[in-house]
Amino acid sequence: MLEFFRRHRGAFLITLTISIIISMFYYGVSQTTANHEKKMLVTDVALTVFGKDYTVADVQRAQRSVQFTQYYLQSDELSSILSIIPSSGGLDAFANFFVARHMMEKLGIRTSTAEARAALDKLPALQNNGKLDVSRGQMLEQLASSMGFDSEALLDIMKDIVGLRKLQELVTKNYTASPLAAEKQYASSYQTFKGSKITFETETFKKAATVTDDEIKKYYEEKKEEFKTPEKRAVSYVFFENAKDLDKKPLEERQKAQNAIVQRVNAFNDLTVKGHKSFADAAKQTKEKVETVPAFAQGSPPDALKSESGLVEQIFARPKDSKAPAEAVEGIKGWYVFDVTQVEEPKQQTLAEVTAKIKDVLLGQKADEARTKAVNEARLALTEGLKAGKKIDELVKAQKLTLEALPDIDIANPPQEVPNSFYIAQEAANTAVGGISHAVDVDNGKATVLVYVSAKELRKRPDAAELRKSQVESVSDQERRSLFQAWFKKQHEAARIAYAKLG
Repeated sequence: MLEFFRRHRGAFLITLTISIIISMFYYGVSQTTANHEKKMLVTDVALTVFGKDYTVADVQRAQRSVQFTQYYLQSDELSSILSIIPSSGGLDAFANFFVARHMMEKLGIRTSTAEARAALDKLPALQNNGKLDVSRGQMLEQLASSMGFDSEALLDIMKDIVGLRKLQELVTKNYTASPLAAEKQYASSYQTFKGSKITFETETFKKAATVTDDEIKKYYEEKKEEFKTPEKRAVSYVFFENAKDLDKKPLEERQKAQNAIVQRVNAFNDLTVKGHKSFADAAKQTKEKVETVPAFAQGSPPDALKSESGLVEQIFARPKDSKAPAEAVEGIKGWYVFDVTQVEEPKQQTLAEVTAKIKDVLLGQKADEARTKAVNEARLALTEGLKAGKKIDELVKAQKLTLEALPDIDIANPPQEVPNSFYIAQEAANTAVGGISHAVDVDNGKATVLVYVSAKELRKRPDAAELRKSQVESVSDQERRSLFQAWFKKQHEAARIAYAKLG
């Protein structure tokens, strides 16, 4: 169970945080007038949908249901209904949830307990090698219980999920994409194109660029605040190293070793948190070895902490004036309890210290501008020349560019051995035969490519029938989603949603 929580602690903390925020919103939101102040209680009406009132407690439960399905059931089906109508947060974020429930009831959509149980058992979160993992199911029930959901409530969540599936199916079941639309999609997706590329290297333009001393000085004065040494922090920490080769040990022995580490961490924390002991006193009492690290920048951690990015992040996230007890952080190699012992504030750098850096930045900017201008001018000249009936080789030669032949590229499966083939294939798919593509930035801005498409072919393939069928299903699913969203928006308008007002 501890291991499960460790793997999912990020999601758990997000869920817990959101629950706290929602609770604070409903319990703490108030509006003060000259005569009175009112706070919303869980029994107060929060919103009205189709003439039915929903309380703050109803909204809170809906919120927990959505978060639970998203983070622990690994399903976005409930949260997807909330995004159909954009919201500004707060109460209206869950209005769609109640609109969907009303429409399910109105259209006679019912989900039995057996259906809910079957759907729950098939969730990916509970599968292990394609089969239901009972132990995962038990963990899930414990998690649900910790969030206020008993077994029946967990099944109610699944009934909402299955009911939503039925609602979408009922609204869109008669729609199938036209064979022509699917065939066009298939042809576009599975063509092979022949062509060439013209590459504009950033480095080439950078070598031709120049920067003056005045430009460097001006840049420095305008952005002086950005040129400071990084903040540095020194720390003391106790490292609770994981036992070696745990994966090779029997389960019982592995759990015993893990529990021993956790107990040591807890014992240390109890002294600093509950016992209000200093970091040094806690280490002395528990006889744990204290490691010290001189001040370092977040981007340059010492060798001992280089692989522990999460720990380093927490060290620099700790408020400078914090008087809180030492913090425990789980790392890759084990647990760390650290205390920040010194903070070196950033210092202003002189112009001389950053001249080389500024020069490189300005050269890069000028190179980018020059490259973009050259690409745009070349594309315009090539496009106009091709329209006039000229050949690509002649046009490229006249522009003093280099045309590099590309191997045949399957748009659906670009060859990995061809550099940037994925981005080239994407642009080629949207470029007509005999045309020049839009600019394609590659290699993290180090170059821009124009693609000339000389031909496209829809080649025979043994899996063509299966792919065409899949394409029909894919296009149909996309259209069904759009149809359902359009239908749901109308129901949302008809719901006459009213929100509670304070005051």
